[in-house]
Amino acid sequence: MTIFNDMAHALSLALDAALMQRSAFETLTAEPRLALAALIVPVIAGASELLGKAYVLAAQKVGRWRMLASLALTGLVYLLGVIVWSISAHFLLGLAGAQPVSETVLAGTIALGYAPRLLSVLTLAPYYGELLDRALDGWTFVCIGWGFQVVIGGPLGLVIACAGAGWLVSAAARHYGGRLTEPLLRRLRLVTPGGGHA
Repeated sequence: MTIFNDMAHALSLALDAALMQRSAFETLTAEPRLALAALIVPVIAGASELLGKAYVLAAQKVGRWRMLASLALTGLVYLLGVIVWSISAHFLLGLAGAQPVSETVLAGTIALGYAPRLLSVLTLAPYYGELLDRALDGWTFVCIGWGFQVVIGGPLGLVIACAGAGWLVSAAARHYGGRLTEPLLRRLRLVTPGGGHA
């Protein structure tokens, strides 16, 4: 039951993170186990994004099991992005000779920063969905940048470099990973937020 309690606590911290409350990120440093529990946030955010593109699911006439598999896959892609991002941030911090921050805390910080993306289901709206999607992207980046400032506590330039470089590495991993796995996912007839089969 402890893991479920930690996940519930992490989801409440995600709300605080979305509101840019410093205490949400400080909690991860004090209780690293919550950083691992926070990894549930990007998984749910990924599923929320796919649900926000529900017209894709409808157009493909996706059955229940394919829909569940597609939701799980999208959540895992988000999770993979968080892991890649935290590794790249850890690497940059090492290169800069900054005070070490564990990869677990970095991953938890990024995961909590994905809190605005929990609202991705709202991008379903026909007129403002795309604009909302961009706004959620920006809000997420700001939350993660703020979280890095709290847990790294170093110079602002280093924080921006970790946030920006991680964002680019994560985006590249999702883009090229999607291209490399496209034939397999097409054969499995799984749907991704990009529209249609992955």
